[in-house]
Amino acid sequence: MAPDIRDCDLVVLGAGGAGLLAAVKAKDMGVKDVIVLEKARKAGGCTWFSGAVPRKQNSTEEQLDDRFRSTMKNLWWKVNPKLIRNVLNAGGPCYDWFSKICDLSDYPQQTPGQQGNASLENAGMNAAFHMNKNSRDPSIGPGRGGSYLVTKMLDKCQKMGIPVLTETRATDFIKNAKGRVTGVLADSKEKKLQINCKACVVAAGGFGGNIEKLRKRWPDHFVEGTRMHRFSCPTDEGDCLDMAEKIGIYIDYENMEVLVCGPAHHPYSYSIYRIMRQHEPIWINLNGERWIDESIDLDGGAFFRLAKQPKGEMWAIVDEDLKELLGTRLYENPRKYGASESDKWVLKDFRKDIDYEISLDEGGAAGKHARKADTLEVLAKKIEVDPKAFAKTIETYNNYCDKKRDLDFAKKPEYLVPIRKPPFYAFWGQRFYETTHGGLVINENMEVLRYKDKSDVVPGLFAAGDTAGGWTINGVLPMMAPGGGWMVSTGYLAGEAAGKYLGKSQN
Repeated sequence: MAPDIRDCDLVVLGAGGAGLLAAVKAKDMGVKDVIVLEKARKAGGCTWFSGAVPRKQNSTEEQLDDRFRSTMKNLWWKVNPKLIRNVLNAGGPCYDWFSKICDLSDYPQQTPGQQGNASLENAGMNAAFHMNKNSRDPSIGPGRGGSYLVTKMLDKCQKMGIPVLTETRATDFIKNAKGRVTGVLADSKEKKLQINCKACVVAAGGFGGNIEKLRKRWPDHFVEGTRMHRFSCPTDEGDCLDMAEKIGIYIDYENMEVLVCGPAHHPYSYSIYRIMRQHEPIWINLNGERWIDESIDLDGGAFFRLAKQPKGEMWAIVDEDLKELLGTRLYENPRKYGASESDKWVLKDFRKDIDYEISLDEGGAAGKHARKADTLEVLAKKIEVDPKAFAKTIETYNNYCDKKRDLDFAKKPEYLVPIRKPPFYAFWGQRFYETTHGGLVINENMEVLRYKDKSDVVPGLFAAGDTAGGWTINGVLPMMAPGGGWMVSTGYLAGEAAGKYLGKSQN
């Protein structure tokens, strides 16, 4: 069947935050025909779950210089310093442009019951909810700053005449004899498409939804048969990276990153998650054995150890006294114990959250939540671990607590609290991960490079967001630019670069 052929100046692959920013910015610069292709049924991508949003640039030149130096140091100066410099500097101009073209009077205030003042100027990863305002999980969207950005950009697309074609999967790049990308082949629900273009921005995200690719790239993280919660779109499968490889473009898999953390209680109660992440509970694997110092931080390597435990699962064990201590102090002083003041409206109901999850378990609901028993033996049976092994582990741990010395994992004495007073509670945990970062190598102008170690660009091909490389390397976490983050700045810059490229090509 012959494809439906369409012509445009710019095609953008991916309708997440970076792609929509790029499309609107390019259109605002005078690019006549812009088309956005989105594989999912709904636009937004991983930005829908994010708190990132353009923010007012309050940094001085000296502060930006300090941020640049620290970022390059963290990246071991292995990345293009001009790219990092441009991304850091783009925050202010992006906010100014965003506030000029959008009405920001409806920027979300804090969720009812939350404390603090939320504004576009200080909004970051903990941005207030602008939809789903009663969400009881402040750690993740949808409904925070990222979804605000998406809805604003979709509104601009509609007003500016930028079609956003959802459920349309790009499959192949078309290139001419000189190697320039001249179009994209795509599959929609009804037909095949051929989008001829003069330039293309790739902003299609990573491959957090493709378990085969994840296991191939990070076999130590994605162990077959283990559990992990995904904070990534199921349609993030790395299609555009495959498309680029087909036409001979280098993909830098070596320096790609994926954020893996844990243990966590996701996708269940946030208040229970915060309780189990404090230092005093004892963590038990499915063999009924302790497996790590429980005071380790999220990024301290617990997720590596948890991946080696049976099924990648664990239970955090507390007794009645410890439950009350941890929950109460977390509510009274959230900032000290890993949460924020704006979480208090959720944390105050930790007892209700625990009781609710226990009722799910007792009612026979599917899944693992929180479980409760009057004896350790019964609790062991409820969490399906060997009662003898479980009892021995608790007895040994209590002895360590009495002597204030952990002979197994050297947990600090101040965190050693015995588990003795019934009822006893078990909170289930697993690891979680976000999408991948990197892949296409770009220069400081957001142009895709054809090779790993050369400056040869693919004319008219740009990249932004999670699919664009240059900011993560060898374990370094994503760089957050002061203007809202990598996604915001690179999306803006890619749209600007594509606009300039098309302006020159048409003159």
